[in-house]
Amino acid sequence: RLRIKVDTDVNAPALAEFLDYNNNLHGSSNTNNTNSNNNTPNNTPTKITSLAYITAGTGIGVGLVVNSQPVHGRLHPEGGHVPVQPLEGDEFGGYSWGRGVGIPFEGRNTVEGLGCTVALTERYGQMLLMEEDERDRAGGGTGIITTSSSGSRGNNKADATDSTGATDATIAIDRSILATLPNDHHIWDHAANALANLCTTLLLTLSIERIVLGGGLMNCAGLLEKIHLRTAQLVNGYLDLPAVEDMGDALIVTSRYGGDAGLMGTIALAKMALLEEEDEDDGLEEEDDVRVKEERRRQQQAMKRAAFNTGLWNGVLVGAIGAGLVCKYCL
Repeated sequence: RLRIKVDTDVNAPALAEFLDYNNNLHGSSNTNNTNSNNNTPNNTPTKITSLAYITAGTGIGVGLVVNSQPVHGRLHPEGGHVPVQPLEGDEFGGYSWGRGVGIPFEGRNTVEGLGCTVALTERYGQMLLMEEDERDRAGGGTGIITTSSSGSRGNNKADATDSTGATDATIAIDRSILATLPNDHHIWDHAANALANLCTTLLLTLSIERIVLGGGLMNCAGLLEKIHLRTAQLVNGYLDLPAVEDMGDALIVTSRYGGDAGLMGTIALAKMALLEEEDEDDGLEEEDDVRVKEERRRQQQAMKRAAFNTGLWNGVLVGAIGAGLVCKYCL
C-alpha cells in the first residue's frame, strides 16, 4: 500500500508556502496569533493557520489553506471568478473567454476577466484599435489594423474588439507583448486593481493571514507595490492591516519558489502523505504492526519484480532490434 495525496495546482503551492512559513520562524513555537500582522508585541513572528496562494497568468487561480488544512468542498476554490470593482471610468467589461457558457458572471468585471494576461492583452489591443481609429479620423491612420479569427484557451493569442462601437475591426496580439510594456503603463493599474480586489475579498471573508502571489504576471516590476496600495484603498481602514510599505513582509508577498511553486507543492503533498502514514503506523497494535509491515514487504517485492521484468523485456526487445539492424546492413 502506498499512500498518495492529490490536490490542485494552486492548493499544493498554498500548502508548500504555508508549511515553509511556519517551519522557518527561527524556532518560534507559539501557534497563536496575537494580532492581524502575525507578530507578538515584541515583533516576533508567530505561526499562522491560514494562507492563500494566488497564481496570476493566462488565468487566475486561488489555493487556500484554512485551519492549517487545504480547502476542499463542493469544488476546489475558484477565487479568480469572483466579481471586482473596476477602476473608475473603465468600460472594458471583461475578456472574450467569458462569452457563452461555462464562465461565472460571463467573465464580466471578475478578477480573471479583468486581470489575467488574456484580458490585459485584449485590453491593450482595444487601446490600439481606438488609437488607430482616432488617427484615421484625423487623416493620419496607417491602415494596418485588420480583422482576425477569435482567440481561444488553446493558443497564445488574444483578440481585441473596439467595444466603443467606433470601429468593428479586431486585432490578434500575442500575449508576450505584455513583457514589452513599461512598468508604469496603466495596463498594470487594471491588473493591480483586479488582484487587490481578490486580496480584499480574501481578507474580509476568510480573515486570511498571509497572501502569496505567483505566476508569470508577477514578473512585472512594481506590480506588487501597486497591489499593496490598491488593497489598502479598498479595505478603507476597516481592517487592522500593516502599513502599505510593510505589506511586502507581513501580509501580501510574492512566492519564494517562483516558477517552481507547483513542484514544491507536490513535494509538500508527498511529505504530508508520509507523515500521515507514520502517524497511522504509530497507532497500530503490535500484532497489526507486524501484519502491515509484512504486507508492505510483499507489495514492495512484487513491485521490484514487475520493474525488473519490464526492464528485462525492454532490454530483450532493444537487443533484438539492434541485432536485426546489424544483420540487415552489415551482413
